[in-house]
Amino acid sequence: MATEQLQCFNKTCGQMYREEENHDEACCYHPGQPVFHDGFKGWDCCERKTRDFSLFMEFKGCKKGRHSNIKPVNLPNKSEKIEIPINKIENEDMKIENSISVSELVPPQSDLLESISINESPSVATAQPPPDPITICRLCKKEKSTLDLNEICRYHRGNVIFHDTYKFWTCCRHRRFDSFEDCQKFEPCARADSHDLIAKIEIKENWFQTNDSLTIALYGLKGVRKIENKSLVKLKGGRTLSVSFVDRNELIVFEKTWNLYDYVIGEKSSVQINPSNVLITLIKSRPKIHWPSIEQSKDTNN
Repeated sequence: MATEQLQCFNKTCGQMYREEENHDEACCYHPGQPVFHDGFKGWDCCERKTRDFSLFMEFKGCKKGRHSNIKPVNLPNKSEKIEIPINKIENEDMKIENSISVSELVPPQSDLLESISINESPSVATAQPPPDPITICRLCKKEKSTLDLNEICRYHRGNVIFHDTYKFWTCCRHRRFDSFEDCQKFEPCARADSHDLIAKIEIKENWFQTNDSLTIALYGLKGVRKIENKSLVKLKGGRTLSVSFVDRNELIVFEKTWNLYDYVIGEKSSVQINPSNVLITLIKSRPKIHWPSIEQSKDTNN
C-alpha cells in the first residue's frame, strides 16, 4: 500500500514525493540562501546570477540529495542590499527614510541636461542580427511600404477617442464620426516636410530596485547598437529621463520619456546594451527611499 504523498520543502524543489521512493539523488535543490545585490539575484551556493527575477526563479538546484518535508528555517538574506518588492514596504527603517523632507535634498537646476553613459556588451557585435523590423512613420503611423518618401507627411497631432457611439480625433474635436473608417479617413490637420521613420517593435518593460538604485529593463529590445550621437540617454533636471536607441542601420527602434518618481544621479547611472535587452540602471539621489512607481503621479509632492 502506497504511503501518503509529502511535499518537499528543499529550496527550489517543492515536488510531491512518497517516502518509499525517496533516495540520495531524488531531489535537486539549493542548500544556500538567495542573495539580492546591486540588482542581481542568485544563490550563495552557486555562481549563477541574473537581473531577471523570473530567470532567477528558474535556476535549477546545484546539489542532489533526499527530499525533505521539514520546512527550513528562514535565515536573513546575506546581502547588505535587499531588493524591496514593488508596491510593498516591509522595512520600518525605510518608512522612516521615506518621511525625510525634500528640503534635505538640493535638486539640480531644472534645465540641467546630462548624458548617461552607454555600454555595449561584447556579445552584441557577434550576435546574429535580428530580422529587419517593420518600419512606420512616427507621425502618420503608416507602414513604410505604403509611403512615398518623396511626399510630405500629413497626420493628426492627437489620438482617436471612442466615446459612446462616436469617434473623433483629440486634435479635431469639432468633427465626430459614427464609423471608425470615416474617422481614419478624415483629412489630417498637420503636416511635415517628410516622413519620420521608426521601427515598430513589441517589447516588455519591467523595473526593480535596491536601496541605492533602480533599474529599468527593456526585454525583447534586440539589435540595439551603441552609435555615437544616435543612441542617446539624457537626464534633464535630475528627474526627466529620455532615451532613444537605434539599430545597426541607425533606425530608431525605441524611444521614451519618463518623469521619474524622485531624483537620480546622472553621472553615476549607466546603460547596458545586451543582445536581447537593454538595462538602464539609475542611482538614487536619496538612498533607501522606496519608489512605489517609476514615475511621479500628478499629486506627488516629493
